[in-house]
Amino acid sequence: MTINIKRGEKLKIERKIPQYKKVTKQDLRLARHIGKMRKKAGLTQEQLALKIKKSIVWIGLIESGKRIPNLKLLYKVARALDIKVKDLFPF
Repeated sequence: MTINIKRGEKLKIERKIPQYKKVTKQDLRLARHIGKMRKKAGLTQEQLALKIKKSIVWIGLIESGKRIPNLKLLYKVARALDIKVKDLFPF
């Protein structure tokens, strides 16, 4: 593929910036509750990360509400904490 550009013309390249979902109050409540349940189970972020095969940073992002876990990850967290998925939701 070739692009012909005339002398003196500028090539404009547009980048698509990913749009992230806006964090809601429920997302923040879920994040804080996951942290509480982890502490109640007596696990550190590192131990939970090892159990669900994610990084410590990822766990921190989830617990701070900066990342929202999908259902598959919530299932892994619940299994690691030895609770049901529904127990992760405080509402």
